[in-house]
Amino acid sequence: MPSYIGIDYGLANIGVAVGQSITQTATALQTIHIKHKFNWAELDKIIKQWQPDAIIIGLPLTEDGHTQLITKQVLNFAKKLISRYQLPVHEVDERYSSIQAQEEFAIARKQGNAKRKQGKYLDAHAAKNILQRWLDGI
Repeated sequence: MPSYIGIDYGLANIGVAVGQSITQTATALQTIHIKHKFNWAELDKIIKQWQPDAIIIGLPLTEDGHTQLITKQVLNFAKKLISRYQLPVHEVDERYSSIQAQEEFAIARKQGNAKRKQGKYLDAHAAKNILQRWLDGI
């Protein structure tokens, strides 16, 4: 059963999600906080545990679909992922994935299904949305 890791790359946090192709579903996993530099050990552990067949990373584009400053940083990070893990890395338009994650969290809070402190996992939920978009397209 092919499995996948979804990544929402940010300057302060990196959201991580997992998914698999049989059920075509993605699940938020965790947020890796970046202090001074990226902690590869945390992602190494996730990759080892889940043994994905590919990594799906969100590509930040402007509203009209153009690249922006952080797009280059994401593409550089994607190259590092390929080199480090020897896995295919697929880029997915991540426009509105964070907004969608915030809206989902707000709904879950209203329904009593999420606590305020769980908001720190918004980046992981954005990664879930990115991965789900990719799964929906395969």
